[in-house]
Amino acid sequence: MRLAEVKIKGFRSFGEEVTIKIRPHLTGFIGLNSSGKTSAMDALRKMFSSTFSEREFQAKDFHHFKDEVTDDVAERFLSIETRFSFGDNPEAVPHFFSGMVAGKSGETPYLRLRLESNWKKSHIEPDGEIETSLYSIRVPEGEQISDGDKLPFPNHLRSLIQVIYVPAIRRPSEHLKYASGSLLHRVLRKIKWSAAFTKTFKEQIEEINKGFSALPEFDMVERSINQFWQQFHREERYRKTKVGFGDSDFDSILKKLEISFGPTSTRSDFRIDELGDGLRSLFYLTLVCSFLDIEEQFAAQAEEDEIGRSRPLLTLFAIEEPENHIAPQLLGRVVRILDRISKTGTSQVILSSHTPAIIKRIDPEAIRHFRISSSYQTKVRKIALPKKTSEAYKYIRQAVINYPEIYFAKVVVIGEGESEEVIFNRLMSVFDLDFDDNIITFAPLGHRFVNHIWKLLDALDIPYVTLLDFDLERTGGAWGRIKYALQQLLLVGFEQNDLLVLGDKSVLSEQVLNTMHTWDIANEQNLNAWVNRVKNYDVFYSAPLDIDFLMLSSYEEFYKDAIPDGGGPAIPDPGDDPDEFYKKIETAVRATLKSEKAEGNSYSQEQKELMVWYNYHFLGRGKPATHIEAMSLMTDEELKKGLPLVFNEIFERINEKLNNGG
Repeated sequence: MRLAEVKIKGFRSFGEEVTIKIRPHLTGFIGLNSSGKTSAMDALRKMFSSTFSEREFQAKDFHHFKDEVTDDVAERFLSIETRFSFGDNPEAVPHFFSGMVAGKSGETPYLRLRLESNWKKSHIEPDGEIETSLYSIRVPEGEQISDGDKLPFPNHLRSLIQVIYVPAIRRPSEHLKYASGSLLHRVLRKIKWSAAFTKTFKEQIEEINKGFSALPEFDMVERSINQFWQQFHREERYRKTKVGFGDSDFDSILKKLEISFGPTSTRSDFRIDELGDGLRSLFYLTLVCSFLDIEEQFAAQAEEDEIGRSRPLLTLFAIEEPENHIAPQLLGRVVRILDRISKTGTSQVILSSHTPAIIKRIDPEAIRHFRISSSYQTKVRKIALPKKTSEAYKYIRQAVINYPEIYFAKVVVIGEGESEEVIFNRLMSVFDLDFDDNIITFAPLGHRFVNHIWKLLDALDIPYVTLLDFDLERTGGAWGRIKYALQQLLLVGFEQNDLLVLGDKSVLSEQVLNTMHTWDIANEQNLNAWVNRVKNYDVFYSAPLDIDFLMLSSYEEFYKDAIPDGGGPAIPDPGDDPDEFYKKIETAVRATLKSEKAEGNSYSQEQKELMVWYNYHFLGRGKPATHIEAMSLMTDEELKKGLPLVFNEIFERINEKLNNGG
């Protein structure tokens, strides 16, 4: 039995109905703080918690729409619906068979449960009146639901589905006490006390009580209490007091149980409250794993499987922020253990997180992305990946695993490599735009399959800006790079009639677009017109070559100063040996443009001479280190003074997206 889907409407940040697909094993809820992850877990607790207080609704649980005047609302409604699939699990089917439905012939039947709650303003109750009901829905999804299709769902069947919630703030000591609902209580109540044990227990309790009574001091305490009690109270039924352990009172004894930790450097073991936050968090997760393991062991020892009678058919582990207080190197182990739990026959795991350290360890297919819209409502989306059979799937899947920060961004800046990341981090101070404060993420994913990155971000409603190399006179550069961007934009879904419209209102055909890489690069006016066209679609270029050459051209003196003592390229003097000088330039041009036939006709003589320095800095040394060293020599004013126009355009576009609710 598996939870397959949750639909939430009108509950907290869920205004309009939102559908969350749940994976058969482990599902990860990710998103920024206050995006609705906890509310989604609480929705499951409202349906299946074993504690009545956790199933109760309050007025604050009902959604308030943006700009709504609360005092004008007399009634509110919310619903939480779950869909369960059964697969090949025969144990669960008989319990729910009467409530199962199938949409069409041959479809595997499934179970729909729907919790509805209604709040009404009341002149008697200050917080209003709330009525809540749990139903099984007897019609397939997609069909209209009438009142006759909703039948009350009995509590004894509700208890066959249970939620174990691990909060972000761990309080394991509460679950180590033998109290109703605690993990320890749920484990120990499975023990079947034999008659022989009960008899021995009573006898030992009596011996302990006799031992206490034999102490003169203890007898004195008991007589004193009795004396004063009888002065205050004359009721015959309660006339005499007795101090001691109650006969066979298992609960009283079990409430004294404690778990301690040793060996320690002190004489006594540590109690749970004396552990640090990290160890407490790990031990809380230990309790959860142990609870499941013990249930399985008890089931294996039973003469017949007790599933559906003394243990639930499905246990949902809802774990918030498993990363809290835990060292990063342990997080991989934590996720592996939770994943292993989720693959047992009667368990599913849902975890929430807003840290890349956890997200990069979860399959992208298992991630559900939470985001608050401009109307303050939670939106939940799956991660859009290419088809598994495609080469793009492997690349994009690995890309999002390596750069999970994109899931949490308000704006993503897509570049081609590490150089862009270093440069943008430095430019933040120039533009007074802190990437961390504004949740702007840089991702070097602008080369192959960039359309899939765009699709993924579009699906998650995350704005983005892309900076690509122009690669003038390199293979596939200039017109080839524009063609690439246009084709990628078409793959994302932009209309050909808008994207490829020409000055005479005609539209560039697909056949002509496929030949664009052969167009004449000498036609600068046409080339620049298409460069400006793709800017309207948030695609910019580091021209004329790449971002490294752009920075070198703009801040030549600083990059020439950023060399170690005795370093730098060996450049012949053009006055003393012009042949060697021009030979050096020709060699640098070919290396920079990555072709033995390259002549660099599109570049000025000054730019060709700079290619010697380009070779020294960026083909013979580490690019990021070179940029860091050169920019460390510049003040913000010097950096701003020589700043290439494309950076001003990009940061202006970033601000636009942030101001538009990105």
